[in-house]
Amino acid sequence: MASRDWIDIESFEAIDDTEQFDRPDIPRVEAVLSGAPERDWQQFFIVRARALEQTHPGLKMEILADRLGFHTRASNVEETCRLVHEAVQGTNHDFAAQRAAEEQRIADRNHEVHELMSRVKTINAAWPPEDPTG
Repeated sequence: MASRDWIDIESFEAIDDTEQFDRPDIPRVEAVLSGAPERDWQQFFIVRARALEQTHPGLKMEILADRLGFHTRASNVEETCRLVHEAVQGTNHDFAAQRAAEEQRIADRNHEVHELMSRVKTINAAWPPEDPTG
């Protein structure tokens, strides 16, 4: 797979918004990703992120370029970082499985085309068929 097909979290950064006037109630953390994920990868991530957000009210994840932002309290930041990491790794596996299945479908179709070409050559070699009434 291409390097952008497998995304890792390289580090986490707490965002210092203490000087901002209008800020959310829960502080923000950003996971620095190993690259900017492709749109297809992000679609798989959204499915996992929404499922995780359903089971962990208040958790909202969003990807911006090569960063994954979320809000968390200091008291449970380690657990939240682990959940985010699991979501990223799960997305990698889902995306890889989808790509492998797609590649297999393409290989199967290509095999079918080659088999079809071979059979058509056989048909052409004996063409036209004999007229059974003739």
